Amino acid sequence: MAWLETHKLHLVYAGAAALAVWLAAFTYSHVRAGQEAAANAALAALSKPADRTGKQVQPPASDYLKVAEQHAGTRAGERALLFAADRLFTEGKYPEAKARFEKYLAANATGPAAAVALLGIAACQEAAGEVDKSIATHQQVLAEHGSSPEAHPARLALGLLHELKNQPDQALRLYDEVLRAKPVSVWRMEAEMRREQLLRRHPQLALGTPSAAPALPAVVAPATNAPPK
Repeated sequence: MAWLETHKLHLVYAGAAALAVWLAAFTYSHVRAGQEAAANAALAALSKPADRTGKQVQPPASDYLKVAEQHAGTRAGERALLFAADRLFTEGKYPEAKARFEKYLAANATGPAAAVALLGIAACQEAAGEVDKSIATHQQVLAEHGSSPEAHPARLALGLLHELKNQPDQALRLYDEVLRAKPVSVWRMEAEMRREQLLRRHPQLALGTPSAAPALPAVVAPATNAPPK
C-alpha cells in the first residue's frame, strides 16, 4: 500500500499514456477503413454496365488517374493507378503508361501485382522499339517472379521477342518450358501454336540442329505482348 501510495501518480500517467496509444491506434484503424471504403467505392463507380450491343464500355485513363490521386495511399488507389497505366497503353500513350507502371512498382516492389507492372513496363518498351530493354525486363519477371501466374505470359512474350531478333533456338526453349510446366496452364495452347509456327519456319530445330539466323527477318505473328488485364 505504501508503494502504491508513493507511485500512484506514475501509475495514473502510465495508464493515461496507454489509453492514448490505444485510442490513437483505434482512430487510425477506423479512419483507414473509411478511406479504403471510399476508395473502393470510387473505383467501383467507374465500372459501367454493358451497352445494348453487349459491349463493355471502358473508362478512360483519366478517370482511373483521378481515383488514384484522390485516394493515394490506399490499396484501391494503387489498383486505380495500375488500371490507368493499362488504359494509357491501350490508348497508345506508351511513355505515360510506362511512367505509371513504374510509379506503381516503386511503391509495390514486392506486392502481388509487381509482376503485372513489370510486364506492363516490358510491353511499353517493346512498343517504343526498345527490344533489348524489353527482353531484359521480361527476364526480370522470370528471375523475380518465376512461380507467379505472370511467368508463362512472360515466357511467351520473351519467345516472340527472340523470334523478332532471329533467335529461334531461344524462342523454342521458352515455348517448351511453357509446355513442360505442371500443372498445365491456360497458356499451353498459345505455346503449342507458336512452337508449331516456329518449326515450320525452322524445320532444322525439330532435329535438334541449331538454326542459323536468316538473311531477312522471319515473319512472325503480330506482337501480343500487351500488359495482361
